Amino acid sequence: MKFIPFLVFIFLSSLVWSEDSVNTVIVISMDGVRYDFPDGSRSGGFSKIEENGVKANFFKPVYQSTTYPGHVSMATGVSPDKHGIIHNGFFDRKKGSFSYSPEADWIEVPPIWALAEDQGIKTATYFWVGSETPWNGVPITYPKAPFNSRITETQKIEQILDWLDMPETEKPRLIMTWWHGTDTLGHKFGPNDSRVKKQLISQDKYLLKLINEIENRSLWSKTTLLLVSDHGMSEITNLINIKTLLAEAAPKARLSLGPAVGHIFLKDQNATEAVLEALRVNQDLMAYRKENLPTSLKLLHEERTGDVVVLTRAPNMLTQRNQKNPPKGMHGYNVEFNKEMNGIFYAYGNKVSKKKLSTVSHLDIAPTIAHLLDIDMHPDFEGKIIPLNK
Repeated sequence: MKFIPFLVFIFLSSLVWSEDSVNTVIVISMDGVRYDFPDGSRSGGFSKIEENGVKANFFKPVYQSTTYPGHVSMATGVSPDKHGIIHNGFFDRKKGSFSYSPEADWIEVPPIWALAEDQGIKTATYFWVGSETPWNGVPITYPKAPFNSRITETQKIEQILDWLDMPETEKPRLIMTWWHGTDTLGHKFGPNDSRVKKQLISQDKYLLKLINEIENRSLWSKTTLLLVSDHGMSEITNLINIKTLLAEAAPKARLSLGPAVGHIFLKDQNATEAVLEALRVNQDLMAYRKENLPTSLKLLHEERTGDVVVLTRAPNMLTQRNQKNPPKGMHGYNVEFNKEMNGIFYAYGNKVSKKKLSTVSHLDIAPTIAHLLDIDMHPDFEGKIIPLNK
Protein backbone atom coordinates (compact mmCIF):
# COMPACT_ATOMS: atom_id res chain seq x y z
CA MET A 1 0.00 0.00 0.00
CA LYS A 2 2.94 2.32 0.58
CA PHE A 3 3.68 2.35 -3.15
CA ILE A 4 0.21 3.52 -4.24
CA PRO A 5 0.76 7.29 -3.69
CA PHE A 6 4.02 7.07 -5.62
CA LEU A 7 2.32 5.21 -8.49
CA VAL A 8 -0.50 7.78 -8.52
CA PHE A 9 2.09 10.56 -8.65
CA ILE A 10 3.82 8.88 -11.60
CA PHE A 11 0.46 8.45 -13.37
CA LEU A 12 -0.57 12.08 -12.85
CA SER A 13 2.88 13.28 -13.92
CA SER A 14 2.58 11.33 -17.15
CA LEU A 15 -0.76 12.98 -17.84
CA VAL A 16 0.71 16.44 -17.37
CA TRP A 17 3.70 15.58 -19.57
CA SER A 18 1.39 14.18 -22.27
CA GLU A 19 -0.75 17.34 -22.35
CA ASP A 20 2.27 19.63 -22.48
CA SER A 21 3.86 17.60 -25.26
CA VAL A 22 0.79 17.74 -27.53
CA ASN A 23 1.74 19.91 -30.47
CA THR A 24 -0.47 22.31 -32.45
CA VAL A 25 0.47 23.15 -36.02
CA ILE A 26 -0.53 26.44 -37.66
CA VAL A 27 -0.04 26.81 -41.41
CA ILE A 28 -0.36 30.27 -42.97
CA SER A 29 -0.27 30.71 -46.73
CA MET A 30 0.39 34.23 -48.03
CA ASP A 31 -0.88 34.30 -51.59
CA GLY A 32 1.62 35.25 -54.28
CA VAL A 33 4.56 36.15 -52.02
CA ARG A 34 7.71 35.55 -54.06
CA TYR A 35 10.81 34.10 -52.41
CA ASP A 36 12.62 37.45 -52.35
CA PHE A 37 9.75 39.73 -51.32
CA PRO A 38 10.43 39.48 -47.55
CA ASP A 39 13.83 41.09 -48.16
CA GLY A 40 11.89 44.35 -48.46
CA SER A 41 10.49 44.15 -44.92
CA ARG A 42 12.95 43.84 -42.06
CA SER A 43 11.00 44.91 -38.99
CA GLY A 44 8.21 42.39 -38.57
CA GLY A 45 7.38 38.72 -38.40
CA PHE A 46 9.67 37.58 -41.19
CA SER A 47 12.74 38.91 -39.40
CA LYS A 48 11.68 37.44 -36.07
CA ILE A 49 11.25 34.00 -37.59
CA GLU A 50 14.53 34.21 -39.50
CA GLU A 51 16.37 35.15 -36.29
CA ASN A 52 14.91 32.26 -34.31
CA GLY A 53 13.61 29.66 -36.74
CA VAL A 54 13.88 28.17 -40.20
CA LYS A 55 14.00 29.96 -43.53
CA ALA A 56 14.34 28.29 -46.92
CA ASN A 57 15.94 30.14 -49.82
CA PHE A 58 13.31 28.77 -52.19
CA PHE A 59 9.89 27.18 -51.85
CA LYS A 60 9.34 25.18 -55.02
CA PRO A 61 5.76 25.18 -56.33
CA VAL A 62 4.06 22.46 -58.33
CA TYR A 63 3.26 23.05 -62.00
CA GLN A 64 1.26 24.89 -63.01
CA SER A 65 2.09 27.23 -60.18
CA THR A 66 -1.34 28.67 -59.45
CA THR A 67 -3.40 28.97 -56.26
CA TYR A 68 -5.59 25.87 -56.39
CA PRO A 69 -2.98 23.29 -57.49
CA GLY A 70 -0.45 24.71 -55.04
CA HIS A 71 -2.68 24.71 -51.98
CA VAL A 72 -4.03 21.24 -52.71
CA SER A 73 -0.52 19.86 -53.25
CA MET A 74 0.59 21.33 -49.93
CA ALA A 75 -2.44 19.74 -48.26
CA THR A 76 -2.11 16.32 -49.92
CA GLY A 77 1.61 15.85 -50.47
CA VAL A 78 1.10 14.85 -54.10
CA SER A 79 1.36 16.51 -57.52
CA PRO A 80 -1.65 17.85 -59.47
CA ASP A 81 -1.70 14.84 -61.78
CA LYS A 82 -2.54 12.72 -58.71
CA HIS A 83 -4.83 14.98 -56.70
CA GLY A 84 -6.58 16.19 -59.85
CA ILE A 85 -6.71 19.96 -59.23
CA ILE A 86 -4.63 20.95 -62.23
CA HIS A 87 -5.57 24.66 -62.23
CA ASN A 88 -8.02 27.11 -60.64
CA GLY A 89 -10.39 26.10 -63.43
CA PHE A 90 -10.32 23.06 -65.69
CA PHE A 91 -12.50 20.66 -67.70
CA ASP A 92 -13.18 17.05 -66.73
CA ARG A 93 -14.47 14.80 -69.51
CA LYS A 94 -16.87 13.04 -67.12
CA LYS A 95 -17.74 15.62 -64.47
CA GLY A 96 -17.71 18.81 -66.55
CA SER A 97 -16.27 22.20 -65.70
CA PHE A 98 -14.47 23.14 -62.48
CA SER A 99 -14.02 26.82 -61.65
CA TYR A 100 -12.90 27.81 -58.15
CA SER A 101 -15.25 25.16 -56.78
CA PRO A 102 -15.65 24.90 -52.98
CA GLU A 103 -16.45 21.18 -53.27
CA ALA A 104 -13.69 19.13 -51.64
CA ASP A 105 -14.62 15.92 -53.44
CA TRP A 106 -12.96 17.17 -56.63
CA ILE A 107 -9.72 16.34 -54.78
CA GLU A 108 -8.81 12.74 -55.50
CA VAL A 109 -6.53 11.93 -52.55
CA PRO A 110 -7.09 12.76 -48.86
CA PRO A 111 -5.95 16.18 -47.63
CA ILE A 112 -4.00 16.33 -44.39
CA TRP A 113 -6.99 17.55 -42.36
CA ALA A 114 -8.96 14.44 -43.38
CA LEU A 115 -6.04 12.22 -42.35
CA ALA A 116 -5.83 14.02 -39.01
CA GLU A 117 -9.58 13.87 -38.35
CA ASP A 118 -9.62 10.15 -39.17
CA GLN A 119 -6.91 9.67 -36.53
CA GLY A 120 -8.81 11.56 -33.84
CA ILE A 121 -7.23 15.01 -34.20
CA LYS A 122 -9.48 18.04 -34.44
CA THR A 123 -8.65 20.45 -37.27
CA ALA A 124 -9.60 23.98 -38.30
CA THR A 125 -9.37 25.78 -41.64
CA TYR A 126 -9.88 29.40 -42.58
CA PHE A 127 -10.22 29.60 -46.38
CA TRP A 128 -7.69 26.95 -47.35
CA VAL A 129 -8.47 25.64 -50.85
CA GLY A 130 -10.59 22.49 -50.75
CA SER A 131 -11.66 22.86 -47.12
CA GLU A 132 -15.15 24.32 -47.43
CA THR A 133 -16.95 20.97 -47.51
CA PRO A 134 -16.23 17.51 -46.05
CA TRP A 135 -13.82 15.40 -48.09
CA ASN A 136 -15.53 12.08 -48.95
CA GLY A 137 -17.69 12.43 -45.86
CA VAL A 138 -14.84 13.37 -43.49
CA PRO A 139 -15.72 16.75 -41.92
CA ILE A 140 -13.36 19.38 -40.55
CA THR A 141 -14.18 20.12 -36.92
CA TYR A 142 -13.93 23.91 -37.31
CA PRO A 143 -14.26 25.02 -40.96
CA LYS A 144 -14.75 28.63 -42.02
CA ALA A 145 -16.89 28.99 -45.14
CA PRO A 146 -17.86 30.29 -47.60
CA PHE A 147 -14.77 32.04 -48.89
CA ASN A 148 -14.93 35.83 -48.62
CA SER A 149 -11.98 37.90 -49.82
CA ARG A 150 -13.17 40.84 -47.71
CA ILE A 151 -12.35 39.02 -44.47
CA THR A 152 -9.29 40.72 -43.02
CA GLU A 153 -6.16 39.21 -41.52
CA THR A 154 -7.18 40.81 -38.21
CA GLN A 155 -10.36 38.72 -38.21
CA LYS A 156 -8.39 35.58 -39.05
CA ILE A 157 -5.89 36.25 -36.26
CA GLU A 158 -8.73 36.72 -33.78
CA GLN A 159 -10.21 33.39 -34.81
CA ILE A 160 -6.87 31.58 -34.63
CA LEU A 161 -6.36 32.91 -31.11
CA ASP A 162 -9.89 31.88 -30.13
CA TRP A 163 -9.10 28.35 -31.31
CA LEU A 164 -5.83 28.33 -29.37
CA ASP A 165 -7.63 29.54 -26.24
CA MET A 166 -10.02 26.58 -26.26
CA PRO A 167 -9.75 23.84 -23.62
CA GLU A 168 -7.22 21.18 -24.58
CA THR A 169 -9.93 18.64 -25.27
CA GLU A 170 -11.73 20.98 -27.69
CA LYS A 171 -9.02 22.96 -29.47
CA PRO A 172 -7.87 22.04 -32.97
CA ARG A 173 -4.32 20.74 -33.29
CA LEU A 174 -4.07 21.67 -36.96
CA ILE A 175 -5.02 25.16 -38.17
CA MET A 176 -4.60 26.08 -41.84
CA THR A 177 -5.39 29.54 -43.18
CA TRP A 178 -5.07 31.57 -46.36
CA TRP A 179 -3.94 35.20 -46.19
CA HIS A 180 -4.14 37.79 -48.97
CA GLY A 181 -0.40 38.08 -49.42
CA THR A 182 0.59 40.22 -52.41
CA ASP A 183 -1.17 38.34 -55.21
CA THR A 184 -3.83 40.85 -56.26
CA LEU A 185 -1.49 43.82 -56.42
CA GLY A 186 1.21 41.72 -58.10
CA HIS A 187 -1.20 40.88 -60.91
CA LYS A 188 -2.46 44.41 -61.31
CA PHE A 189 0.76 46.39 -61.09
CA GLY A 190 3.55 43.86 -61.56
CA PRO A 191 5.83 42.28 -58.96
CA ASN A 192 8.26 45.21 -58.72
CA ASP A 193 5.70 47.92 -58.02
CA SER A 194 6.03 49.86 -54.76
CA ARG A 195 2.43 48.99 -53.83
CA VAL A 196 3.39 45.30 -53.71
CA LYS A 197 6.17 46.09 -51.24
CA LYS A 198 3.78 48.15 -49.13
CA GLN A 199 1.30 45.29 -49.01
CA LEU A 200 4.07 42.86 -48.05
CA ILE A 201 5.05 45.10 -45.14
CA SER A 202 1.41 45.12 -44.02
CA GLN A 203 1.27 41.31 -44.10
CA ASP A 204 4.52 41.21 -42.16
CA LYS A 205 2.99 43.32 -39.38
CA TYR A 206 0.00 40.99 -39.13
CA LEU A 207 2.39 38.07 -38.90
CA LEU A 208 4.30 39.71 -36.06
CA LYS A 209 1.04 40.44 -34.23
CA LEU A 210 0.08 36.77 -34.34
CA ILE A 211 3.54 35.66 -33.20
CA ASN A 212 3.46 38.08 -30.27
CA GLU A 213 -0.07 37.12 -29.23
CA ILE A 214 0.90 33.45 -29.14
CA GLU A 215 4.03 34.40 -27.18
CA ASN A 216 1.91 36.34 -24.67
CA ARG A 217 -0.06 33.15 -24.08
CA SER A 218 3.17 31.16 -23.53
CA LEU A 219 2.07 28.69 -26.20
CA TRP A 220 5.16 28.49 -28.42
CA SER A 221 6.48 25.54 -26.42
CA LYS A 222 3.69 23.45 -27.94
CA THR A 223 2.91 25.31 -31.17
CA THR A 224 4.66 25.10 -34.55
CA LEU A 225 4.09 27.69 -37.26
CA LEU A 226 4.69 26.92 -40.93
CA LEU A 227 4.58 30.02 -43.14
CA VAL A 228 4.32 29.41 -46.89
CA SER A 229 3.14 30.89 -50.17
CA ASP A 230 1.56 29.17 -53.13
CA HIS A 231 3.71 30.75 -55.85
CA GLY A 232 5.77 33.76 -56.82
CA MET A 233 5.18 36.33 -59.55
CA SER A 234 6.76 37.34 -62.87
CA GLU A 235 6.34 40.38 -65.10
CA ILE A 236 4.17 39.82 -68.18
CA THR A 237 4.69 41.61 -71.48
CA ASN A 238 3.17 39.32 -74.12
CA LEU A 239 -0.29 37.75 -74.36
CA ILE A 240 -0.77 34.86 -76.80
CA ASN A 241 -4.33 34.34 -78.03
CA ILE A 242 -4.71 30.58 -78.49
CA LYS A 243 -8.24 30.85 -79.84
CA THR A 244 -7.02 33.05 -82.66
CA LEU A 245 -4.19 30.64 -83.49
CA LEU A 246 -6.67 27.75 -83.75
CA ALA A 247 -9.36 29.62 -85.67
CA GLU A 248 -8.77 27.56 -88.81
CA ALA A 249 -7.32 24.32 -87.46
CA ALA A 250 -9.95 23.67 -84.75
CA PRO A 251 -12.57 26.41 -84.44
CA LYS A 252 -14.83 24.24 -82.26
CA ALA A 253 -12.17 23.02 -79.83
CA ARG A 254 -12.83 23.43 -76.12
CA LEU A 255 -10.09 25.51 -74.54
CA SER A 256 -9.18 25.20 -70.86
CA LEU A 257 -6.36 27.67 -70.38
CA GLY A 258 -4.21 28.71 -67.50
CA PRO A 259 -1.61 31.45 -67.89
CA ALA A 260 1.17 28.93 -68.58
CA VAL A 261 -0.56 25.66 -69.48
CA GLY A 262 -3.44 25.22 -71.91
CA HIS A 263 -5.57 22.11 -72.44
CA ILE A 264 -7.25 21.72 -75.84
CA PHE A 265 -10.11 19.24 -76.10
CA LEU A 266 -10.86 18.31 -79.71
CA LYS A 267 -14.20 17.31 -81.16
CA ASP A 268 -12.38 15.91 -84.17
CA GLN A 269 -9.28 13.88 -83.32
CA ASN A 270 -8.23 14.07 -86.96
CA ALA A 271 -7.47 17.75 -86.36
CA THR A 272 -4.68 16.98 -83.86
CA GLU A 273 -1.77 17.40 -86.25
CA ALA A 274 -3.17 20.64 -87.68
CA VAL A 275 -3.58 21.99 -84.15
CA LEU A 276 0.00 21.12 -83.25
CA GLU A 277 1.30 22.80 -86.40
CA ALA A 278 -0.76 25.94 -85.78
CA LEU A 279 0.59 26.25 -82.25
CA ARG A 280 4.19 25.51 -83.10
CA VAL A 281 4.29 28.40 -85.54
CA ASN A 282 4.64 30.61 -82.47
CA GLN A 283 8.18 30.15 -81.11
CA ASP A 284 7.04 31.04 -77.58
CA LEU A 285 4.85 27.94 -77.43
CA MET A 286 5.50 24.24 -76.89
CA ALA A 287 2.74 21.84 -77.87
CA TYR A 288 2.28 18.11 -77.21
CA ARG A 289 -0.19 15.38 -77.90
CA LYS A 290 -1.58 14.12 -74.61
CA GLU A 291 0.15 10.77 -75.03
CA ASN A 292 3.51 12.47 -75.69
CA LEU A 293 3.41 14.86 -72.74
CA PRO A 294 6.62 14.46 -70.68
CA THR A 295 5.78 12.57 -67.48
CA SER A 296 8.27 14.72 -65.57
CA LEU A 297 5.86 17.68 -65.89
CA LYS A 298 3.28 15.88 -63.72
CA LEU A 299 0.44 17.23 -65.88
CA LEU A 300 -1.09 14.00 -67.14
CA HIS A 301 -4.56 13.29 -65.75
CA GLU A 302 -6.82 10.79 -67.49
CA GLU A 303 -9.93 13.00 -67.60
CA ARG A 304 -8.58 16.53 -67.15
CA THR A 305 -5.63 16.71 -69.54
CA GLY A 306 -6.50 17.93 -73.03
CA ASP A 307 -5.96 16.04 -76.28
CA VAL A 308 -3.30 18.67 -76.96
CA VAL A 309 -1.40 20.53 -74.26
CA VAL A 310 0.29 23.87 -74.95
CA LEU A 311 2.92 25.44 -72.68
CA THR A 312 4.67 28.77 -72.46
CA ARG A 313 7.13 30.63 -70.23
CA ALA A 314 7.16 34.13 -68.75
CA PRO A 315 6.94 36.88 -69.90
CA ASN A 316 4.28 35.25 -72.10
CA MET A 317 0.74 34.43 -71.03
CA LEU A 318 -1.89 32.24 -72.70
CA THR A 319 -5.32 33.75 -73.32
CA GLN A 320 -8.38 33.21 -75.49
CA ARG A 321 -9.64 36.78 -75.69
CA ASN A 322 -8.28 40.26 -76.14
CA GLN A 323 -7.86 42.21 -72.88
CA LYS A 324 -8.03 45.98 -72.54
CA ASN A 325 -6.18 45.98 -69.23
CA PRO A 326 -4.03 42.85 -69.20
CA PRO A 327 -2.21 41.86 -66.02
CA LYS A 328 1.31 43.14 -65.49
CA GLY A 329 2.21 40.23 -63.24
CA MET A 330 1.44 36.53 -63.56
CA HIS A 331 2.41 33.08 -62.31
CA GLY A 332 1.70 29.49 -63.29
CA TYR A 333 5.02 28.83 -65.01
CA ASN A 334 7.42 25.94 -64.56
CA VAL A 335 9.81 26.88 -61.78
CA GLU A 336 12.59 25.01 -63.60
CA PHE A 337 12.57 27.76 -66.23
CA ASN A 338 11.12 30.67 -64.23
CA LYS A 339 12.90 31.05 -60.88
CA GLU A 340 10.48 33.82 -59.94
CA MET A 341 7.78 31.20 -59.36
CA ASN A 342 9.45 30.22 -56.08
CA GLY A 343 7.54 31.16 -52.95
CA ILE A 344 8.46 31.47 -49.26
CA PHE A 345 8.90 28.88 -46.53
CA TYR A 346 9.51 29.70 -42.86
CA ALA A 347 9.04 27.70 -39.65
CA TYR A 348 8.92 28.85 -36.03
CA GLY A 349 8.15 27.54 -32.57
CA ASN A 350 8.11 24.07 -31.07
CA LYS A 351 10.37 21.46 -32.69
CA VAL A 352 12.09 24.17 -34.74
CA SER A 353 15.75 25.23 -34.50
CA LYS A 354 17.44 28.22 -36.08
CA LYS A 355 18.72 27.11 -39.47
CA LYS A 356 18.74 27.86 -43.19
CA LEU A 357 17.51 25.46 -45.85
CA SER A 358 18.14 25.58 -49.57
CA THR A 359 14.93 24.39 -51.25
CA VAL A 360 11.66 23.06 -49.86
CA SER A 361 8.80 21.75 -52.01
CA HIS A 362 5.03 22.07 -51.86
CA LEU A 363 5.02 18.28 -51.63
CA ASP A 364 6.92 18.38 -48.33
CA ILE A 365 4.27 20.26 -46.35
CA ALA A 366 1.77 17.44 -45.74
CA PRO A 367 4.43 14.90 -44.64
CA THR A 368 5.94 17.52 -42.32
CA ILE A 369 2.55 18.30 -40.77
CA ALA A 370 1.93 14.58 -40.27
CA HIS A 371 5.31 14.26 -38.57
CA LEU A 372 4.69 17.26 -36.30
CA LEU A 373 1.28 15.88 -35.29
CA ASP A 374 2.62 12.33 -34.95
CA ILE A 375 0.00 10.85 -37.27
CA ASP A 376 0.43 8.09 -39.85
CA MET A 377 1.95 9.03 -43.19
CA HIS A 378 -0.22 8.45 -46.24
CA PRO A 379 1.30 5.99 -48.74
CA ASP A 380 0.72 8.44 -51.62
CA PHE A 381 2.94 11.17 -50.16
CA GLU A 382 5.56 12.23 -52.71
CA GLY A 383 7.34 14.72 -50.49
CA LYS A 384 9.64 14.32 -47.51
CA ILE A 385 9.69 15.53 -43.91
CA ILE A 386 11.39 18.94 -43.74
CA PRO A 387 14.30 18.91 -41.22
CA LEU A 388 13.18 21.74 -38.94
CA ASN A 389 15.58 21.14 -36.08
CA LYS A 390 19.25 20.32 -35.79
